Parts: sequence; C-alpha cells; structure tokens
Amino acid sequence: MNFRLILLSGLILVLTTNLFAEDRNGFGIGPVVGEPTGLNGQFFWDKNSAVDVTTAWSWDNWLLVSADFQMYDYFMDMPREWKWSYGGGVYMNLANDDHEDNALGIRVPLGLKYHFPYSIVDVWGEVAPGIELAPDTKIAFQGGIGLTFWLW
Repeated sequence: MNFRLILLSGLILVLTTNLFAEDRNGFGIGPVVGEPTGLNGQFFWDKNSAVDVTTAWSWDNWLLVSADFQMYDYFMDMPREWKWSYGGGVYMNLANDDHEDNALGIRVPLGLKYHFPYSIVDVWGEVAPGIELAPDTKIAFQGGIGLTFWLW
C-alpha cells in the first residue's frame, strides 16, 4: 500500500475526529511561521487562561524563547469558534554569532484564534509588540501565524 495514502488517511482522521469538539482546555503544540518561525506549545489552566511557550529561529539568525500568560474571550458576536487573546510575557533572544548580544525583553501578545469544529486543530495569528530591556532598551516586534494540534 502506498505510504502517502496511509499518511494522508491518518491526517484526515486526526483532523476530523470528534474528540475535541468542545473548547480546547488541555495541551496543544504546533508550528508558527513569521518573525520568528518555530514551534509553539500551549497549556490551558482553565477555559479562559493559558500559558504559551515558543521556541523559534528569527530571520536575524538568533534563537528566540518566549513565555506568555494569555487570557481568551469570545470575539464579539462571532460564532464560538472564534476567540481573541491578550496577555503579557517575556522573551529571550540567544545570539547566533559573535556580532550580536543576547537580549531579554517583555512583550504584549494580541491574537485571534479559530478552532475548526469537530477537530483537534486551531489556526491563529498573533502580533506581539514589546520592549527589549537588555542589553539595550529599544522597541521590539514579533508576530506570526500558527497551527495548534490539541493532544489532550
């Protein structure tokens, strides 16, 4: 049997399962593309608050690690699949060469999420303005688009 057909069938089964038809309130992980690009994990404390951790590479050749506390609420009068988020967190840039310094800062992520009904997948977008505090004080900006695959 063709390996691609098996893989595609498994992916369709995962995306259409009814295991997580309600609001997500567990642990999810998935890719994020933007500035920076990498892997994002999310753990919900309850139905309205979560801890969000990202490890990613920047276009400027540094590794970014960020951790945010985020609050979620339904988006205006939109269907329940839409939620918006806001929060606060910290980030650390680890330089990849001798010409740059490691950096530490704070950020304020603002996002919009859509969860596909009867699946374990969310798609989301986020912008995160911030302030780099060390080694220099300056304005910082991060953002991306991602997928979350809910594991439990």
